[in-house]
Amino acid sequence: MALKETDEFIGDVTIPTIAEGYLGEIGYRFMREHWGYGFAYEAVSAVIEHCRSTLHLKRLSATIDNENVLSKKLIEKLGFTLVAVLPESNLMGRVADVEYYSRIV
Repeated sequence: MALKETDEFIGDVTIPTIAEGYLGEIGYRFMREHWGYGFAYEAVSAVIEHCRSTLHLKRLSATIDNENVLSKKLIEKLGFTLVAVLPESNLMGRVADVEYYSRIV
């Protein structure tokens, strides 16, 4: 994602894995200075819609660092439900307690 006015990179949203054309895992990251402006909500919402209308996925999951309160609030606002807390998990190459969320697309 980039700001329309300046083309400055502010973050990205990905679906790094899709299992059997059914389940996708969503991931996102945004530059800290752009947190709190609604960019993540807008972008993740658009990707969820793409997953539904174009990729025809049935379910999405998200794995979030237990300490990332803002990300957990965002994903819950987008309709994801907490399914499990996984202690001492591999989160992008580091050990962290993570929360696993899921939602029907």
